[in-house]
Amino acid sequence: MPLTIGQLARAFGLSPDALRYYERLGLLAPEGRTKGGYRLYGDQALDRLRFIKEAQAAGLRLEDIAGILRAMEGGQPPCRHVREALERRLEEARRRLRELQALERALAERLAYAEAHPDPACDGKDHCVYLDPLDPRACSRV
Repeated sequence: MPLTIGQLARAFGLSPDALRYYERLGLLAPEGRTKGGYRLYGDQALDRLRFIKEAQAAGLRLEDIAGILRAMEGGQPPCRHVREALERRLEEARRRLRELQALERALAERLAYAEAHPDPACDGKDHCVYLDPLDPRACSRV
């Protein structure tokens, strides 16, 4: 029995707007419409949404998933496309992790400075010594 967009959305913990967005991206298509114009989805949509959710859980973005689905629709096995997307996302995650580690070090350094100088001489106007460069040679205040 076909499902309406609301029923399908509830089955996957999504909003109808999310499914409409997936439709605009070409990830999902209704199988038909009711006489009243409501979208109807069948088993193919259920399978497609399961695949999308699994791919998202693996860290893939919707644009990655769209490319994989296009390959599948073109009759190609998706494994090479999935592997390439996973490799890209892993490198992005590693880059982001390095950025976050650098941010963590910078925040810890500033916090350590702030804790070592609990009562700075601040005038309270557009300035805080805790945000000044910790290395005075890094830049000078104008």
